[in-house]
Amino acid sequence: MLKLIPYELLKVWRKRSFLILTGVLLLINIFMLWYATMPKEGEAPLSAYKALSSDLSVMEEEEKYSYIARMKENLDGVSTLSEILSLQARGDEMGASLANQLLAENPDMIEKYMQLYLNGGYLKYTDDLRTEKALIDEIYKEMTTVSGYDAYLAGIQNEAASLREISIFGSAAGNGFSRQNIEKSAGDHAGASSENICFSLSKGIRTALERPDTDLLMILSVFLFIGSLITEEKEKGLFYITRATKNGVVNCIGAKLTALFLHVMAVCLLLYGANFIFTEITVGLCNFTAQLQSVAVYLESSLSVTLFQHVLLSLFTKGMVLFCLGTALTAVSICTSKSFLPQLVGVGWLGVNWAVYTAVPAYSGLNAVKYLSFFGMMKTEQLYGGYMNLNIAGNAVSRLSLSLLTVFVCCVGGVLASLLLFCKGKNLELRKNYQISIFPFRPHVDLLRHEAYKILVTNKALIILTAFAILIGYRDLNKTFSPSVTEQYYAGVMASLQGGLTAEKEQLILTERARFEEAKSQIERIEQQHADGILNESTAEQMKLQWYGVLTFYPAFQRVEAQYAHVQATNGEFIYDTGYQYLFGFLDDSFIMDLLFLSLCVIFAFGNVMAMEEQKKSWYLLAATARGKRQIIEKKIAVCGAAAGVMVLLPWIFRFISISRAYPMGGLLSAVQNLPMYFTWGLKLPVLVFLILAAASQFIAVALAGAAVLLLSYKRKSYLQASFLSLLLLVVPLVLSVMGMDFAKWFSVYPIYSWMSF
Repeated sequence: MLKLIPYELLKVWRKRSFLILTGVLLLINIFMLWYATMPKEGEAPLSAYKALSSDLSVMEEEEKYSYIARMKENLDGVSTLSEILSLQARGDEMGASLANQLLAENPDMIEKYMQLYLNGGYLKYTDDLRTEKALIDEIYKEMTTVSGYDAYLAGIQNEAASLREISIFGSAAGNGFSRQNIEKSAGDHAGASSENICFSLSKGIRTALERPDTDLLMILSVFLFIGSLITEEKEKGLFYITRATKNGVVNCIGAKLTALFLHVMAVCLLLYGANFIFTEITVGLCNFTAQLQSVAVYLESSLSVTLFQHVLLSLFTKGMVLFCLGTALTAVSICTSKSFLPQLVGVGWLGVNWAVYTAVPAYSGLNAVKYLSFFGMMKTEQLYGGYMNLNIAGNAVSRLSLSLLTVFVCCVGGVLASLLLFCKGKNLELRKNYQISIFPFRPHVDLLRHEAYKILVTNKALIILTAFAILIGYRDLNKTFSPSVTEQYYAGVMASLQGGLTAEKEQLILTERARFEEAKSQIERIEQQHADGILNESTAEQMKLQWYGVLTFYPAFQRVEAQYAHVQATNGEFIYDTGYQYLFGFLDDSFIMDLLFLSLCVIFAFGNVMAMEEQKKSWYLLAATARGKRQIIEKKIAVCGAAAGVMVLLPWIFRFISISRAYPMGGLLSAVQNLPMYFTWGLKLPVLVFLILAAASQFIAVALAGAAVLLLSYKRKSYLQASFLSLLLLVVPLVLSVMGMDFAKWFSVYPIYSWMSF
């Protein structure tokens, strides 16, 4: 059997189609990890966590605590000061009252933090106060949790000691789950200490290890491997040969199950290894030699292991749970004569497990069913990084022990079932069956309609297009924009100035300019009085506060003045431009994500368009002449082009709706040169026409991408190969660009797609 194991393993691994699909799974895994870790509004980027982790790694434990505590104190102070200035800037009685109240509660706020606020020295890891404060608050909370580990342990022991002193629990009625749970918890945590605690950020290890999307891809890999290992051999009738002798039966299935085990472990290491490499590059990983409880989210664990040991245990357990699934699929594949039944049973079983896991509450008396389900046991970060006892018939039983026992029993059961069914020797080949299609093919006399039906309905491209349309719409329509106070001021001024320049509008600008000049002169006067000794520092800062509030809006007014100067020089018009800056990618470059989604959509929807005739050998019927073949190809291109054109328009529509909720976008018939980012644009076009031109250029970019996909489909004559090569050609450069390798975008159609934002 030992000689058969590498044969069974390499028999599948050496297949080009299998390697391509595994490569696609790896690329999808990296893409999903990257997309999931993109910072949302107000969240710190991954580079901020990496920089902070690097700074903390060279410090002693006490230094770490004092460093983070000092940063939190400064950020809290600056945040309060910023709030005071914003309230003062409102210019109304309520704002002034609230600002004075905050000042009364924090009398030394101006003296301590004004200089820090003005020079921006509080920003070290991010670009704005809100994000920096959120980052430091998160790390401070984690650090406080880890530093309280001894107190946490003492609390567990004290609770158990107090319980023993209560006489009522000494009776038989009190010897239930609650008491057992407390006493077992105390016993499991006995002897634990903070001796090897070395605080580490949780962001890195959680980003790499807590990946349900990676688990899903590993499940797909198991389905793929079982299909190649069992189903394909049954299709070819090879089991009649491999089962020629009694020893051949046992050795054959034993080698296949061993190969399945090795495959599962290899895929687990491959996908999660990629996660850890990505995380090390972008976020930075923790000190793996430190105790598990060094990471705040794993503080409750009773295990005395290092973080590295925790990772190994987690990956091995995930592999074993997947092996359980694999043995079950193997048993079903052996006993059935239907090729689709193993996948159907597997998906159904996973669906039931998911329903149980999501439907059963954690506090329910049936929570053992929840945590012993497939998805409950795949969450190894909770299995090894947490602590829980399950209520089994009134007894406190460790979730970890019961889960491992369940995995062992399922593995043994799956292996024995596969052995017995294979030895029994029924259904050694697949029966031919007719496929049932939800959308049966209906031929058309018109060639264009005929090809459209084949591509969109028969080839399921319509489902893929719809799915990506929903994904793009969900992403864009759920994007929230929160105009700041200064932006609201700018919007209000521009609403009054919209259109051509008039005497009234010019007077409004001059009045605002005089107000800001007055604020500057007043601050200079107060500073001079302080320098002359007329005012002390505290009084001077208090007097300057209201004028600082006025100057808060000065950067926004500078944007007004820039438009005013341009209107005077060109006889143009005022346009509120913030919404257009978002729309054209100057403030929020969503073009690269849109192109990424559109590229994936084109690949998955049209990767089989040219290959479908080759796969079914139908060119001999369809292409009696060269002209006939050319017309079919032309109609295929026309259908794909029309579908791509519709998909290109969707991001513009969704973004326009989303942006216009927060930023009015008028002046569509005004010249595009009136927008500040296009002051130097040479061709005089209305904004609406420029918008159409931008959408048309994006259609050209996506059409080029689609042409590459169709060409690869035509040349390679395989959907899998065309899709894989298209991913490498169209998607990988975009992903690399987003990951920081900016040069990679020049090797894609992105410059054509987003020229209007350069």
